[in-house]
Amino acid sequence: MRKLVTLTVLVSALGGAAGTGTAQAEERKKALSSDWACIHRYEGAWNANTGNGYYGGLQMDWNFMRAYGREFLRRWGTADRWPVYAQVIAAERARRTRGYWPWPNTARICGLL
Repeated sequence: MRKLVTLTVLVSALGGAAGTGTAQAEERKKALSSDWACIHRYEGAWNANTGNGYYGGLQMDWNFMRAYGREFLRRWGTADRWPVYAQVIAAERARRTRGYWPWPNTARICGLL
């Protein structure tokens, strides 16, 4: 049930982006999955900035943000200030090349590694 609630929150955060026809909307739609909802559940609040060098609900460091969310970093600053959809898009970009390895512990807990 908790996974479904978190996924519902993500869908709401995307603001109905699916079906708008833009490339970014399609990327948002693909990025949304219960995998990210599970990882987020163990990583912290979407606006997390605990001073440990990791930001947002998927705990991104500076190198990660520059590599996978450069346009979001430029627009909003660190990931704790990004909309949820932007955090998920950056994470999905990383997953395409690196798998779930940036989140080794939570990915194991979620059964992804």
